[in-house]
Amino acid sequence: MGTYLEDILSQPQQLQTALAVYTGSDVRQSLETIHKMEFSELIFAGMGSSHFCALSANVYLAGHGIRSQVISAGELLHYEYGRIKTDTLLCLISQSGESAEIVRLLKKLPDDIQVIAITNNPESTLGKRGNVTLPLCVSDEKSVTTRTYLASVCLTLLIAFTMTGEDMDEVFKELRKVYGEMGQYLEDFECNTKKLADFSLNSKEINVMGRGYAITAVRAGALFFREVARYGTTDFDSAEFRHGPMETVDDGFFGIVLAPFGNTQMLGIHLAREIAEKGGRVVLVTDAGAPDQKWGDNILPVILPEVPEIYSPFLQILPLQLLADALAKEKGIVAGDFRWGSKITAVE
Repeated sequence: MGTYLEDILSQPQQLQTALAVYTGSDVRQSLETIHKMEFSELIFAGMGSSHFCALSANVYLAGHGIRSQVISAGELLHYEYGRIKTDTLLCLISQSGESAEIVRLLKKLPDDIQVIAITNNPESTLGKRGNVTLPLCVSDEKSVTTRTYLASVCLTLLIAFTMTGEDMDEVFKELRKVYGEMGQYLEDFECNTKKLADFSLNSKEINVMGRGYAITAVRAGALFFREVARYGTTDFDSAEFRHGPMETVDDGFFGIVLAPFGNTQMLGIHLAREIAEKGGRVVLVTDAGAPDQKWGDNILPVILPEVPEIYSPFLQILPLQLLADALAKEKGIVAGDFRWGSKITAVE
């Protein structure tokens, strides 16, 4: 078993351990401080999976009328810095706390700008600058991001829930259940991986699509395929796929559609069916809320446990991570080993 696969399998227990810290008095006090902060707009910024991890929180906040957006830290540093006003609240995310773009942004930032820091290293440049610093509290990975990504998803959601006054005891209770469901899915990881690998055999490129809260898993999953298995991968908002990209579908097309129970589940299922009817192969990542039906030879359904839609990214990412590991092995490369990059990107 490679280190990347070990990291995948460790996620449920590591997240449960981190959650025990988040429910403690220190993190609760930090969340209460965030709840009292006054701001006109919240900007989440990071790089790579630390950029994509905040997308679900952003969707949630937008649905509750709170102005927020997610911006690449590199774009915010060089092209969109003018968005930062004296009453802007920045949530900066970096697992190491030393990513090049984050460090340079902090050097440029006036002292009076409020910063929420999410990092696994509270003593880092980012951790020390945060007006409030939230530690990830999971072990650093041996290869590419897995559990630190999901811990970042969790903390950005906790920030969002805090801002809207959600009952945090209920939130923590729900997260414990979700992490338990993750563990159950991974108990049968060998069988689940084989099904995915057999169906995906000889694929030349990958197309990942979803919408709403699933967007974070779409973006991060596509990144994992590029990093872990060195596959050309394109990520789409499902609705956008119909506006042009559908023309790429033929009998050589391979896609992954994320369709959790919620507002647009049936739209995702219909999209998967249409791609299959046009000759493409589709892994349909859905859940027990999907209606029973015959899927056909061109669709591989991955039926996950049904959870509230906002928590679905924690489960959706698992089959994508497992498939990335299988595709790397098919290529004869070590899953998650960097060829040109490194764990901490210190150079722009």
